[in-house]
Amino acid sequence: MTSSEWITPLALLLAAALMVESVRQLRRRWVLVKVEGASMEPELREGDEVLAKRTRRIGTGDIVVVAAPDPDLGWAEAKRAKAPWWVKRVAAGPGEPMPGSTAAVPPDHYFLLSDNPAGADSRRHGPVPARLVLGTMIRKF
Repeated sequence: MTSSEWITPLALLLAAALMVESVRQLRRRWVLVKVEGASMEPELREGDEVLAKRTRRIGTGDIVVVAAPDPDLGWAEAKRAKAPWWVKRVAAGPGEPMPGSTAAVPPDHYFLLSDNPAGADSRRHGPVPARLVLGTMIRKF
């Protein structure tokens, strides 16, 4: 084969590698999560999908995707890689007073609430460690 015969296959291989890397980079930054249950009604309903951006910039009022706590042991035993995802609203950030209390949210923690009062959230499990927050909701579908 001459050098000019290698150009087309090499260009195709390079284009495919660039596409794979682009998808990998997008998946590192964005995640799509399906809402299950009624805890975030009326804002989010069962079956809605939430596009979340992986970020550490989280503010009060943001809707976040977070690793669910262990049902018995709470956030302390939650494993980000293995836990199902919860979608909740940030009610208070580090140093802010927790709703229904005069105590402040500990550093590197967030107090999360469901929009629907019947949902499980920080009222049951306490403030969530920031390391368990995947990111903030950008859009619902």
